[in-house]
Amino acid sequence: MLKKYVEERYAAFLKEMDRIIEENPDGFDRLAAVIECVRKYLNALRDHLIKYGFKDDAEEIYCFKEAKPAFLSWYIYHTEWYHILRRVPAGDAGVTNAYFLDEIRSVDRYLGQVVFFCQYAKMKATELDGLCFIRGKSLDSIVLPELVEADPEFSTYADHTFAKIKAYGMLRDSLLEEVRLPDLGVNGVDMRWTGDACNLVEVIYGIYDTQQINHGKVELQEIVTWVEQGLKVNLSRFYRRFTEIKERKMISPTKYLDAMRDAILRRIDDDLKLKPKKKHHPDDFK
Repeated sequence: MLKKYVEERYAAFLKEMDRIIEENPDGFDRLAAVIECVRKYLNALRDHLIKYGFKDDAEEIYCFKEAKPAFLSWYIYHTEWYHILRRVPAGDAGVTNAYFLDEIRSVDRYLGQVVFFCQYAKMKATELDGLCFIRGKSLDSIVLPELVEADPEFSTYADHTFAKIKAYGMLRDSLLEEVRLPDLGVNGVDMRWTGDACNLVEVIYGIYDTQQINHGKVELQEIVTWVEQGLKVNLSRFYRRFTEIKERKMISPTKYLDAMRDAILRRIDDDLKLKPKKKHHPDDFK
């Protein structure tokens, strides 16, 4: 019953958030309205839980591991983004780029401090759920980087951390979209990317995740800008395109990279077929 309630309320929340975004052209007014909207749905979830409680531990774990973080992550994200935009310094692209890159480093520092929980969430692990997502329990072997004021009826040891990890992932994407490096210029042959932009996104993530440039000491957005300038392509929807790739259901998420691999293997096979066989001299068999 709780899961059905949460899914219905979350769908209603997303619909209301979309409406707020459409009806509020001013960025700060929009963010403030979305923050108030999230607060409303969080309070409604709390009231529902206080009234009906949980039928078992599994339902309580679902609430604080998935349901509450789903709403709370949007609250954290929009609150952080609101204050980040309020502090953007006046100046040219170099000044604003430095500001946004510094904010990215701040996000990365936090994610580094909670890397255990990042991996726990990514692996969909469950062995510590009874300590992390049951009220009144705690995981004393790990010290969290911040002390969150607890509502004992509506909080657990790690629900806020799970929400903040989710929020900071969204925040990092938004920050990267704001970064634009100076025009580096491209000399030589005029070359343009004429394929599907999603294919290029696969390649860029492959380069970034395997740390092929500057020994991995480069921001993802820097690679994006370099590719945009070098191949004269617009990747302004870069992170949304990667979301589309992640959500592919019927085909491989790495469809283009798979096709590249297959093409290279075919080339190797074709080259081997065309390569003339060595003619043996009778003396070879003596």
